[in-house]
Amino acid sequence: MRNLKIIKSEAGKSSAAWTKKKPIPRVLYNWFLARMADLIPFAQQKQFFYRAMGIKIGKNVQILPQVFLDIFFPELITIEDNVVIGMEAFISCHEFNPTEFRYGPITIKKNALIGARAFVLPGIVIGENSLVGAMTVVHSDVPANTLAFGSPMQFKKLSK
Repeated sequence: MRNLKIIKSEAGKSSAAWTKKKPIPRVLYNWFLARMADLIPFAQQKQFFYRAMGIKIGKNVQILPQVFLDIFFPELITIEDNVVIGMEAFISCHEFNPTEFRYGPITIKKNALIGARAFVLPGIVIGENSLVGAMTVVHSDVPANTLAFGSPMQFKKLSK
């Protein structure tokens, strides 16, 4: 079960409900920092901008080009040591439907790899030593030492 908080809204107005929790100027500032990080081709130097957004990033983390890290709730993202996030991955701490805005933390544990164009939904924990395959939509927690892949997402235990 995902760890989510819910803001109810009028039908058709849920996409603006984040303004109840976050000032617009802060989101614009985060957007600017994220765009600056995207201009830098070197994985280690991007982290300055992501940390300025409020993302918690461990040691030896590689964030490859054109990764999207949530600009609305970046403080809810924790990336532990030795993580690799592949090109064009999408890490979003928020989602909405017609009558609700939902948000929640994302934790990527040590030694995990997120494949290119993977999409991590809010309220998810990706376990230690786990791999998320390219283009996988991560809609539930990924246990430690597990390969998560496919659509719908499947799991395969990794041997040590």
